[in-house]
Amino acid sequence: MKRFASFRNILIAIAFTVFLLFVKDNVDVVWEIICTIAGILTPFVVGFLFAYLLNFPYKFFYTKAFGKMGTKHKIFAKMKKPLALVCTYTLVAAIFVSIILIVFPQLVENLASLVETMPTYYDALMQHVNEFIDWINSVFNAGIEKDNILNNILTEISKIFSMQNITQFAGKTGEAIFGMVLGTASGVYNFVMGIVISVYFLAAKEQLCRIVKRLAVAFIPIKYLPKIYEIVDITDTKCGRFLVGDIIDAAFVGLLTFVAMVILNVPYAPLIAVLIGVTNIIPFFGPFIGAIPSAILLFIINPWDMIKFILIVVVIQQLDGNLFKPKIIGNQVGLSSFWVLFSVILGGALFGLPGFILGTPIFAVIYSLVGKKAKNAINDKGKIAQEALDFEVLNYQKIAEEQKRIREEKENQQREKIKKLIGLNKTDSDKTEDEESDKNENTDKKEEK
Repeated sequence: MKRFASFRNILIAIAFTVFLLFVKDNVDVVWEIICTIAGILTPFVVGFLFAYLLNFPYKFFYTKAFGKMGTKHKIFAKMKKPLALVCTYTLVAAIFVSIILIVFPQLVENLASLVETMPTYYDALMQHVNEFIDWINSVFNAGIEKDNILNNILTEISKIFSMQNITQFAGKTGEAIFGMVLGTASGVYNFVMGIVISVYFLAAKEQLCRIVKRLAVAFIPIKYLPKIYEIVDITDTKCGRFLVGDIIDAAFVGLLTFVAMVILNVPYAPLIAVLIGVTNIIPFFGPFIGAIPSAILLFIINPWDMIKFILIVVVIQQLDGNLFKPKIIGNQVGLSSFWVLFSVILGGALFGLPGFILGTPIFAVIYSLVGKKAKNAINDKGKIAQEALDFEVLNYQKIAEEQKRIREEKENQQREKIKKLIGLNKTDSDKTEDEESDKNENTDKKEEK
């Protein structure tokens, strides 16, 4: 049997090596197959994410709102799940429709006014450039001629808008627009199908979980199941609460930004507030990604508006980082600022935008598992390991003596066990019986004498 097992392992290793060599020689084909499979499974992935996020309001309706339904009449018990599903998707649809009706008209108005006033903004920008050149000439005596700079700028602009460049740009623009249309159509299809699939995921989640558990128990060794269940539980806790809390926090930050910009009379409040709210979902870098282009736009219009906007962003981000986000998310991630930065950079470098968003909760799961493993290992090593963690009382000689004492105790325990096994270690009753027999023998000898 052992020979067969070793031979089978050799065959598996050979087959795996051949597979790796095939992948190495056909990377393009393998990558195309992976992309095709990923494209087919994208609606299911989107549907799973929607179902995962909507599971929280669904559980509220199912357990709280309709929890007592069917206690007296079992006929109504079958209506709990359909009613919970209808209420969940009705609530989400109402929120999205309200946001669209409130924000979308103002976004369209802001974009239209921005396009109409672009020439004015261009003139303002050129005025700022002229004032900057005059300041340099007056302070540093640089002797820069504004006309030459403007002529060079106009020359470069004319080269850019030459017929050849326009033709090439039109061709590339057509290809880009065609690709954008296809991408948009594909995104809309995945979004709509994801919503439909999420309904089936939520409706049959108990059955799907039961199937996954049966497969896990059937094909995974029993000794690994507790660890797998632990990983799934920690992942659900970290990722689920983080994503839901982060979305709520981002919406709250966007709303605060909009209110503050309206109070301080900063232009394009709806457009910038939506941008700030959406980008705030990305940990650490999100506020910068949304604030920088908004600040540039406001600087072109009016530098004073840009200063007011920067003050608004700084105050809101301080309140969000120190007050709102810890309360909303509840410190479920359990990572310091350094590890959040590390996880965001690593996730973004490996997986792009999904890595930026999901890198922090996934890294939090790994961090929690490794920390628990390290804690258990330290506890197994005993008191000396706890003392070694404190560098102020760290004493190598003391550690060596403690280890020697532990080894001696273990050796004595082993020696006692061996003595018991070979019968050399006598009990106290045996010793007293031997002493009494010795005394009796001595008294007998004295009487004989």
